[in-house]
Amino acid sequence: MRILFLTFLVLFFLQPLSAQYYNKEERLIIGLNGGLVKPLGDFAEESKLGTDLSLNTKILLNPRIAVGLSLGFMTFAQNDGLWAGDSRVKNDVKYQIIPIVFTGTYFFQAYDLDLRPYASIGFGYFFYRNQVESTPTNTYTPVKSEYTVSTHKFGLMPNVGFMYNISKTLAVDVNLKYTYIPNFEEKLEKKKLKPGFDENIVLTDLQKYRYLGFDKISSASLTVGLYYRF
Repeated sequence: MRILFLTFLVLFFLQPLSAQYYNKEERLIIGLNGGLVKPLGDFAEESKLGTDLSLNTKILLNPRIAVGLSLGFMTFAQNDGLWAGDSRVKNDVKYQIIPIVFTGTYFFQAYDLDLRPYASIGFGYFFYRNQVESTPTNTYTPVKSEYTVSTHKFGLMPNVGFMYNISKTLAVDVNLKYTYIPNFEEKLEKKKLKPGFDENIVLTDLQKYRYLGFDKISSASLTVGLYYRF
């Protein structure tokens, strides 16, 4: 909220200077957004507040409608309420999501042509990666164990926001984004068995697989960006 408030404050003082910067002939907008992302639902039981970066392009078909592409990178830290529950082990856990999303955007008409509220929908591919490093705390010679779970899914990324022209070629962007990635399997990736393991021993699923703890990922991001207008 502090980022959003400061952005509105800057735009308020810039408004008298930028009323002439609207350009109905522009065709391409390219920019970089950065901000915070909050996990929601079951995913929030494992992870906590992280960062969201994205490179975005928009091609305007007319002054109101644009299509584009968004390439992002989200990273979440571990939720200590889950991962610090066992005092015998210290865990270092990282969650990463890389979205490659095609977008469609509709710009609403505003009283000031340089202020451009919009709504957008994105659909694309999401690469998910969870890396866990565990170190025993009850030994003088701790041996780290590591594992990584990764998969890729289709998902949705609707968002709303506004752009504001601050010069003939530059605009700032404030964006509130929701990410939804469904259809995660309950269990992913077989664990690697140690050399010499007796193959005649029947293992349970808990011994054979790594469990995610959720069947979908949802998150909310608030970002601010700077865009170049062609």
